[in-house]
Amino acid sequence: MYIRRHIYVLVLLGFLSPLNAQKLILGGQTNEQIKIYSSENWQPFNRKDSCKAKSAFNGDGLVGPYYETSRFLYQASLGSSFEDIRQLASSDFETWIDQQQSSPYRSLLNDTREIMKEVIDWHYVTGGDSADAPSYANWLQFQYAWWNQHMLQKDRLRQRVALALSEIFVISIESDLQGFGEGLASYYDILKKHAFGNYRNLLTDVSLHPTMGFYLSHLNNPKTDTAQGVRPDENYAREIMQLFSIGLVKLNPDGSPVLDSAGHAIPTYTQKEIQELAKVFTGLGIAKVVPNMYLDTAIFGMGIYLADMTVPMRMYPRMHEFGPKYLLDGVIIPEGQSGMEDIDAAIDALFHHPNVGPFICKQLIQRLIKSNPSPSYVERIAGIFNDDGQGIRGNLGAVIKAILLDPEARDCNEMMMPSNGQLREPILRYTHFTKAMDIEQYYGRFWNTGYYYWQGTGQLPLSPPTVFNFFSPSYTPKGALDNLNLMGPEFQIHNSRTSIGYINQVNNWAIYDYVMNSWETDDPYATINTRELEDLAQDPEVLLNKLDIVLTHGQLSDRTRQIIKSAIEPFKTGNYREERVRMAMYLMMISPDYAIFK
Repeated sequence: MYIRRHIYVLVLLGFLSPLNAQKLILGGQTNEQIKIYSSENWQPFNRKDSCKAKSAFNGDGLVGPYYETSRFLYQASLGSSFEDIRQLASSDFETWIDQQQSSPYRSLLNDTREIMKEVIDWHYVTGGDSADAPSYANWLQFQYAWWNQHMLQKDRLRQRVALALSEIFVISIESDLQGFGEGLASYYDILKKHAFGNYRNLLTDVSLHPTMGFYLSHLNNPKTDTAQGVRPDENYAREIMQLFSIGLVKLNPDGSPVLDSAGHAIPTYTQKEIQELAKVFTGLGIAKVVPNMYLDTAIFGMGIYLADMTVPMRMYPRMHEFGPKYLLDGVIIPEGQSGMEDIDAAIDALFHHPNVGPFICKQLIQRLIKSNPSPSYVERIAGIFNDDGQGIRGNLGAVIKAILLDPEARDCNEMMMPSNGQLREPILRYTHFTKAMDIEQYYGRFWNTGYYYWQGTGQLPLSPPTVFNFFSPSYTPKGALDNLNLMGPEFQIHNSRTSIGYINQVNNWAIYDYVMNSWETDDPYATINTRELEDLAQDPEVLLNKLDIVLTHGQLSDRTRQIIKSAIEPFKTGNYREERVRMAMYLMMISPDYAIFK
């Protein structure tokens, strides 16, 4: 109907407008001067853009911009509602990115502390006593605060980038850190703070945070003592190079390995250079203790159980290994420096290594956009890392903006390339669903353990099993991807157990209305308000059109659409509209069209 009206208007303009008259441009500023008439102008309830005669040429009834905006917001946030999509569709992505990067954000540490106070109050309100009252924040209160910020705060791009960084600069609650909710939140605040800051500052703050010091064992790392058979722990020295900065092999600017004359990749460092860098990270210990009956001040060698895990580690000079250190590529840290000067020099050497741009930028592209960025995409973004146009190296704000606006992320033609796409990681499916749907909680708080989702799918914020994250960025599953020499990192945690676990969790959300929950006594679950979608459910096609916008970004295939439509059409009695909505949500969220993001 729209196409026929569009052509009809063009014919009238072509024959009736004098040659010397003002040109009338469809979709331009002359729209208001064009009159169009229709035999039918009736609008069904809740379909504001349908059947208006004017929509035939001004584009109001077209949803293409909504699809592209929905897709962009999936890449640039942890999820979005239809209203979020509608608002941004009338603006432009670059302006939105600029606004997001300059917007204020809340401290996760402060929120964790506030929620801990509320948890204690709630414990007594619901009949608890002092014998079993919680006394300090652990991983649970950290998760409450994380999910509460996800649902309520507007720093959406920062949250998305922080999650991506948490999968590169890894610490985990799969350790004794699970008992230190404030430390976890403090560490995550570093990722949020530097999400659009400078990579060098991020690397420094990560290296000095006590949670990282504990997790990768450079906390209480002693200097060499040959008489006692003691030498510095090499764990952090190895991982700061292998995982946080330069990787295992030398890279070209496009991320491909540099090869020697025999066609072999060239290692970036040797065991000797690991040992030398390990000397740099000696002498760091706890800087402050929490109130306790044993220690008034921190001492080198103390454990973390009396430590204030929100305060950066400090240098204990008597335990630092002084003297020259011989690092990679001929860099020498001279003798005569303090321990902190040694660390600063080592981080500076890593920061300026040519590998950092392609190594870090490729992983950020993989986390935000696609599993297999082209070499030219990586090289373009690495170039921005090396110089943001203002002579600044390591500007992550410029890097993130370039990643999101690059033609390979935005052009429709790229979407159809065989190398495009990625398996959505489980945590992003959960966050996406909870923002796409209208989720309610009686008290307006979204304290969520995420525990059962974690057990079912293997993923939750700050919960990877090892420092190597949930999956390797270079993982390739056997089969079609391997045959095409393509990577599929997220498939490393996609197996029979986790795929069924995910389906069961979606069933809990969509069918049983069990979306988010805390472990606090009598705290109501967060549930889905389906009323607006029920208004559309009388016509299954209209309902699926709406869900296609917010969930599959306009990429719902005809086959999947027909399967879902056939499944929900038989619901025709009783509370059939709600049943249609819930079944449609369930089937769409477990469909291959949703699982693979293009």
